[in-house]
Amino acid sequence: MLIEQRLKCPIWKTPYFFILSFYVFIKIARTGIFKKFSDTLIFPKKINSLLKFINYIFCRRDKVNIGYNLLNCLISLGPGYIKFGQALSTRPDLLGQKTCEYLQKLQDDIKPFPSSVAKKIFEKEIERPIEEIFRTFNKIPIATASVAQVHLGTLENGNKVAIKLLKPNIEKLLFKDFTFFYWISRCFEFFTPKVRRLKLSKNVEVLSEISLNELDLTMEASAADELAENFKDHSKYRVPKIYWELTTKKVLVLEYIEGIKINDLSKLERDNHNINKITEIGTEIFFLQVFRDGFFHGDMHPGNIFIDKKGMLVPIDFGIMGRLNNKDRQFLAQLLTYLLNKNYKKVVEIHSEANMLGKDVSHDHLAQAIRAISTPILNKPIGQISLAKLLGQILGLSKEFDIEVQPQFTLLQKTMLMAEGTTRQINPNINMWELSGPLIDKWISETHDPFKTLEDWIHKNKILLLKIPEIMHKIDKLISKKVK
Repeated sequence: MLIEQRLKCPIWKTPYFFILSFYVFIKIARTGIFKKFSDTLIFPKKINSLLKFINYIFCRRDKVNIGYNLLNCLISLGPGYIKFGQALSTRPDLLGQKTCEYLQKLQDDIKPFPSSVAKKIFEKEIERPIEEIFRTFNKIPIATASVAQVHLGTLENGNKVAIKLLKPNIEKLLFKDFTFFYWISRCFEFFTPKVRRLKLSKNVEVLSEISLNELDLTMEASAADELAENFKDHSKYRVPKIYWELTTKKVLVLEYIEGIKINDLSKLERDNHNINKITEIGTEIFFLQVFRDGFFHGDMHPGNIFIDKKGMLVPIDFGIMGRLNNKDRQFLAQLLTYLLNKNYKKVVEIHSEANMLGKDVSHDHLAQAIRAISTPILNKPIGQISLAKLLGQILGLSKEFDIEVQPQFTLLQKTMLMAEGTTRQINPNINMWELSGPLIDKWISETHDPFKTLEDWIHKNKILLLKIPEIMHKIDKLISKKVK
């Protein structure tokens, strides 16, 4: 069943959702977050005034720890809101660095469920006593997130493994939240037609599908396997081994990675790892995932990337993965190249060629608007340039210039923000886009090479081409019969 059909709710639930939306609004308003939004000055003056008024009514305390309050609020509301908070944790431009640091706790620091429940889940799924499989099983989880928690174990052969277990009833709870988010987005689109171009409901569909896929751990194992296949020949990037015989929809067992988190600079320097080299490898990996493969890790916060003893980058947690088709990749590559070269007319042209602009949009006016938001960002010191933030601001022009927002880039922008943030943490003087620029230029030239295009077409249609002699033989026989 399509995710859109699953998210639609019966009309009789409307009163309940109205009450729920009011309840959620009050809870979030009491955290003081609307004051934080108004302080960013990214919204129009009227909206900023409204946000300040709402904050005055519901949160009158002068000294309020917004990050702490918002963290606890989202945890209390449910797993769907935790997912929302995880996305917000990558936006210090909206919330400020301190608030984002609190929200980063949503990545792997949620209250766990009891180890006795974890043991029952494992034994029910694998249909064997846990003592028969593991020499040791740590009762205290090493990580706890919105939908699952991870325990450390040792197999009978001595190999250390990470055991990921889904939380009880998580699918029901998560789906309930996303159904509500979908209803809210549809209400906005119905009552405010100008919002439709933002495709809020479509974005909820994308986020829902990605998040609900996390609830089938065989899908996560499959994603890890595909990523491993894509990088099997790379000397500085590897994916942990998956133990398929111990993996089900609710259980995932994989190699435990003993390494250093990519942003733990003191430990990396202590073990003589080359920070510049790590930055270069990370940038290359991001480029290869997004542009070469169109299949990328969608949750690249520092806690999900380790450096092992050999200096190899090792990702973990493959529940959120993104895909881009070749057309999307070409658009993105051209967009980034033109932005870095400050060729704003070309930026407008590729939007137009992709049928993303309204008929009455002035190309010159749009190019000028893009220049106005790009110049302050691109003129910063190289280590502070954020193309992800710039893309977000270009998307913010959608209302004024009738730009059709592309939902497939939502997860990518979040991933870009994480990648930029991680790069900036470990090496502030290097910009990942400066490093990846030559790689992007090379990829564009190769994908537009007519011989390469012909080669790809032949590869995709080789089965049909192999049948040509047989088809020609049948045609020849048919003609011969008619001649006789």
